[in-house]
Amino acid sequence: MSSDFPRRLADLTTSWLSEVIREDVLTFESANVGAGKGMLGDIFRIDIALADSGRRSIIVKFAADREDLRAAARRSGVFEREVNFYRHVAVHLRCRIPKCHGSWFDPDTSEFLIVMEYIDADPAVNQIAGISRQQAEMVVRELASLHVPAHAMPSIAEYAMPAVSPGRRTNQRLFVNNGWERLRNLLPEKLRAPLSSEEMGNRLVEAMDHLARQPAFLLHGDARPDNLLFSRDGTQVALIDWQGLMIGPREWDLGYFFSQGLRIEDRRAWTTDLLDLYIEMASIGHEVNKVEMMENIGRSAWFSFGVACSLFTVADGSSQQTIDLAVSMGERSLSLLFDHREL
Repeated sequence: MSSDFPRRLADLTTSWLSEVIREDVLTFESANVGAGKGMLGDIFRIDIALADSGRRSIIVKFAADREDLRAAARRSGVFEREVNFYRHVAVHLRCRIPKCHGSWFDPDTSEFLIVMEYIDADPAVNQIAGISRQQAEMVVRELASLHVPAHAMPSIAEYAMPAVSPGRRTNQRLFVNNGWERLRNLLPEKLRAPLSSEEMGNRLVEAMDHLARQPAFLLHGDARPDNLLFSRDGTQVALIDWQGLMIGPREWDLGYFFSQGLRIEDRRAWTTDLLDLYIEMASIGHEVNKVEMMENIGRSAWFSFGVACSLFTVADGSSQQTIDLAVSMGERSLSLLFDHREL
């Protein structure tokens, strides 16, 4: 992959942008649109004035301007994974994905740049507030389109990580060890599971190993409202942020979305109908055991619990925004685990 590309917003020029979008760029302005969302990337909207008097906007996504985060990304390969997704995988999928104008990655520094279509998304969508039933149904339809059986796209194994690996087991235990006690003290009393960090980490890994034995599909890996762009007219949704691209059981994506995209009361009321819609859209009615699938959705909440714990490691644990997100993710994950008698 070429290492000759802008590494920071200040490195962008009109000539470089003109070459990438294949239009004559006169001037441009930028706005930070990733604040509080991307923890490993810096995301900006670039508003461009064109030589033909037209205007357009694009999105540019850089590696986070923090060496510790870039080092973590280098170990896990998340930046290269997202670049490879846009280069090699996106073109084969039917789900809604922003058009990519170009992607670059430097393996020596783990710096990257992705230039993509700007989608004028509904600003009212908020992960902590949850989404509507209509929006949830739209996401389920997109996930059904995304979940291609791994055996039907054997080449994707080169670009997507397995849902479970020795390194991932180690990382999840580390996140829980670092975050569970702090998270537990922030949760409502009824959700403070009386297990130690070691016990919670072990239960998480056991659930991951069980899920890894299920049929494998292409997964988003982080399907939550911060990574979903809903159009203002409410007719479509696009999936973004593909650093978590993985191969694993479809319940992994579904359970993660049900627990993190929906408020607890909505998840309890809507899950059965949403799962029925997914089965219908994916045309798998004759192949699936719904009871078993629902049990696996419950087990998948262990992973989103691990993500909640991880925020105290991969994000600014002193930030109120990080704390609020961790508490929301923790409450929703643990409520799903309790509802499915995983705890």
